[in-house]
Amino acid sequence: RMSHVIQVPRNRGTCMRFICRKFIFLRKIRTCMIGCGEVFVLYREYESGGRIFLNKNLNKSKSDYNDLLNIARSFAGKGHIVVIPGTVHYKDPLYKLLFKPLIGTRYYRKCPDLIIDDSCYEYESYVRPWSKRKSSNMLSNGLRQSDCVILDNNKGASDRFMRRLIISRIRIGSQIKEVWLFEKGKVRMFWKRKQENPEILLQCSEP
Repeated sequence: RMSHVIQVPRNRGTCMRFICRKFIFLRKIRTCMIGCGEVFVLYREYESGGRIFLNKNLNKSKSDYNDLLNIARSFAGKGHIVVIPGTVHYKDPLYKLLFKPLIGTRYYRKCPDLIIDDSCYEYESYVRPWSKRKSSNMLSNGLRQSDCVILDNNKGASDRFMRRLIISRIRIGSQIKEVWLFEKGKVRMFWKRKQENPEILLQCSEP
């Protein structure tokens, strides 16, 4: 039986909105586990209240599998609820449960790599060696799946370069909500949209 007691990470304070969001998302995952043939398994639970759920049919031989797990650990360790859904066809009833926020958007029928607190994130990596063009391609490919993207930056594109890349996309009409960078096994928030000025850059070392 899953517990619905949520511990809020210290750096988030005691925000009721944050608590309610976790409660609703956990209830959704519980519905999936019970009503959809136990497709998901609880991979790990953290003292912070964070949890990782995996599709039990997840292809573990994919090149990005270990990266996705490391990203999930980084978020869940801070108290977030993370699901690695694997491939789910849009006609599957499970899709409507998991990806409800995508219905009616340009991303409907897409299947992003991660669901974090009921928001969808796409992770993009590259084939070595790294180049600036590959960073640009990662951002383009990720934005085809979600407006929240996580980019492999283990070879270290500079913050200045990534900032220019994001702003240039915004100026040609790309809708970008969040950009995170995956570096040395951890993620950091690099950019988050502000309604009043979508070009404002926010930087943060932790999720």
